[in-house]
Formats: sequence, structure tokens, C-alpha cells
Amino acid sequence: MLNRRDLLNLVPASSLAWLWGAEAVPAASHTPQDTSPLFAGPPVVQHLTVGGFAVSFAVGQLATGWVEWGLSPEHLDQRVIPSRAGLVDASDRALVVPVSLGDRGEPGRRVFYRVAAQPLSYQSAYKLQRGESVVGPVYSVTLPDPAAPRVRVAVVNDTHEHLPTVDALASRIEAIAPDVVVWNGDTCASAFNSPTDLPRVLLKPGWAASRSLMFVPGNHDVRGASARQIAGCLAPGPEPGLPYNVARRYGPLALLTLDTGEDKPDAHPVFAGTAAYEPYRRRQAVWLRDALCRPEIASAPFKVVCCHIPLRGLPNQNDGLRLEGYASWSGDGARAWMPVLREARVPLIVSGHMHAWRVDEPAEGNPMQVVGGGPEPQNATLMVLQAEAQTLRVAIQDLSGVALAERQLTRG
Repeated sequence: MLNRRDLLNLVPASSLAWLWGAEAVPAASHTPQDTSPLFAGPPVVQHLTVGGFAVSFAVGQLATGWVEWGLSPEHLDQRVIPSRAGLVDASDRALVVPVSLGDRGEPGRRVFYRVAAQPLSYQSAYKLQRGESVVGPVYSVTLPDPAAPRVRVAVVNDTHEHLPTVDALASRIEAIAPDVVVWNGDTCASAFNSPTDLPRVLLKPGWAASRSLMFVPGNHDVRGASARQIAGCLAPGPEPGLPYNVARRYGPLALLTLDTGEDKPDAHPVFAGTAAYEPYRRRQAVWLRDALCRPEIASAPFKVVCCHIPLRGLPNQNDGLRLEGYASWSGDGARAWMPVLREARVPLIVSGHMHAWRVDEPAEGNPMQVVGGGPEPQNATLMVLQAEAQTLRVAIQDLSGVALAERQLTRG
């Protein structure tokens, strides 16, 4: 499998099929003039369920694309071409392809897939040119099974485009082979200022081609002129208006994601009237209560909530409810969500934001909270959750795999 640095330096599209050992579709009579690499990153799987999944991939020039899938690597007999309102999707940045498995979806089944793209250029409304189609390597995903005896989850946070850290985390993730990766916020360096920032940051690490990614935005990810366009890169969740709220059951574990949003009040002058996170958090509270009552979530032996900004703070830390400074923990999020978490007896919150790892033990009925490290290699962490029927093991590791903290929760 290509590593991340290989993918960042892909050769031109005309050579890419040879590089990947893939069959190229015959070229059309005219080839677009853009010579940028056709594929600009590996595929990213999201929202993996028994019924299907979504695949996103970055493209370096205007192209259409599709996913070929099947139940064996030699027989990818199904093709999904994304379209909206009768028009086949095309982009010069990223394509998102929803894959429905129909009656082929079964818990624990392995599904094989690959992505493909074909360049497109317009000279006029009736004069379109198509280039050589290229297909990528075959990957596989295993559909989640609520009856699985165990599940492993890897959580990364606050990567902030620090490439040595991202590379090291990608290597560690491949080594431990989790079932799910949670990217728990602050993916970009500071803000998404340009549309090209989104695929460059979100679709390059390569740690979610063979497993599902759960994306949780951080306060930096919601900043910048292009932050509203994340859905063009990563598929939103199923709840209208709540794109980052997802509840999934993986074996003995239920994973839920919450969006803490910004680290200052909506009325702060830096937002110039563009922030509406306080009513958004209240809407998420309603969703959270409903999600925790869903049979497949309520029956999970363990429930874990992932959110970027911690919901518990240390003494004298800023809760983000005043105009001075910025939040070390989300007072508004805690006010909206913590009563629901206590009522449902959720045992664990996983957060980031502070660039320093720590463990907050359960207190006053509140769940345990683990907080991940920062973007510099000496501060970066990988959090590993391993759930079985009676135990949930939590480890905060450094980039070499050494455990900095470990906890074990038992089913109550």
C-alpha cells in the first residue's frame, strides 16, 4: 500500500494507472490540458454501517468519479456514480460517493472497493472533453457487527497540519489496526481560509481507507471563509442540520460525537455576528437524548462521547462563557449536555483542545474525561479504546506506543 508521502507526490494522471498497477479506461478523443495529478490523496471511508458507507477522495483537476465495489477483490461488479438533480458530480477538489449495499450488507461482512476518476473540461456547453480514466488500488472494509465480542478505536486530535505528527500517527494506526478512527478536532493549522485547504488537510493522512473515520470538528476547523464547505470533502451525518452528530454501535461500544463549536461566546466581536453555536448546542442536546435512547445505543455495554473541547475543566480555567480569553473547557456544552450524559450513565468523554494530555477521574456523577495531547511530536498522543463485553480499556500513548496513562472501566 502506498504511504502518505507517496500519495502527496503523485505522478501525473497519465502515469498513475501504471504506478498503481491498475487498468486504465481508454482515453477519449480529446484529453483535457490540465496536467495536475488526477488523484490527490487516498480514499476516506465514513459512516460505515451494515447498509453502506461513504467514500471521499481528493482530485487534482476537474473530474467526475465513482466507486466500484463487490464481495471479492477480483469481482467488483457494482459501480456507484454520484449525481445530484440529474447532473453527475464533478469537482476539482474532492468527490464524495455514497455507497448503498442493499441486500449485500451483513454484519461483519468484508466489502472490497476502489475509487476511479475521469478528467473533465468544458470548452462550451456542448463541447466537453474527457481524459483518461484512472482507477486506484483495491481496499476493503469490514461492516460493523453489534454482536462482535470486541472493538478497538483510535482517537487523534489537534494535529494542526503538523506533518511529522500526522505521519507518525498514521504509522501507529496501521500498527494497531483499529476498527474505527476518530479525528477529534483541530485538523487545520489555524483556519480553512481557501477551498483548496479542505482536501489538502482532511483527505491526505491515509488512515481511513480500510476503516471508518468519525470526524469531529474543533474550534479551528469552524474558522475561515471555507469552513462552511467541509461537507464537500467529508460526508455529513444523517441528521439534518447536525452534520457532526453521529451515534454508531460497534460491538460492545456505542460511539457518539458532539460538536463543541467555538471557544468564545457567540456575542464575541471577533465573530462579527456570524456565530450561532449556543442554539446549535441546545439542538444537539435534544439529539443526544434521543440518540442515547435508541435501542442499539442504549443496549451497548459501554457508551463513549467524543467532542473537541473538554466538558470538564480544572480549577480556575476559563469556561468560555465570558468575552475575555478563550475556553479551556466548554461551559455552555457542559450545561447543555452533561445532565443528559449523567442520566444515561455515560462513563467516558474523550476530548482534546488543550495540547496537553490528562485524565479527569469521575466526580460528582460526571463521567471520566480523557484529554489528548498537542500537535508537536513530543506532546502528541494516540488514544486507544478497546471495549469487550465487561471491560473498556483506555490508553493514552505517545507516538512510539508507550502508555502515558491507562484506565479500565467495568460494566456497571
